Amino acid sequence: MPEGDITPGALIALGASGGLVPCPSALVLLLSSIALGHVGLGLVFLVAFSLGLAGVLMSIGMLVLYAKHLLPDPSKTSRHPAFRLVPVLSAFVIVCLGLLMTGVSLGWVKPGGLVG
Repeated sequence: MPEGDITPGALIALGASGGLVPCPSALVLLLSSIALGHVGLGLVFLVAFSLGLAGVLMSIGMLVLYAKHLLPDPSKTSRHPAFRLVPVLSAFVIVCLGLLMTGVSLGWVKPGGLVG
């Protein structure tokens, strides 16, 4: 089997590892249930939340696995001029937004002055 293939075991590992990462939403759910005095119900919700997260991660992995033949050939698309221009344009937009935010924070630009 080639190195880059995704196996069902790898998908299960992805779902399990996604469940091991601390999730702020799950923490809020559990702490809220503790504060309201319904710990058992909070645990049931937490298990349902975790199973849903694992299911979504595994579904996305399976979608990528079985739909990769629908993607265009990377050797052809990487030669397109847009792939050289998009990073430059996005960097320009980020720099302009950073300068605008700096100008607003220093008082050089009035907030809402650009919006009619």
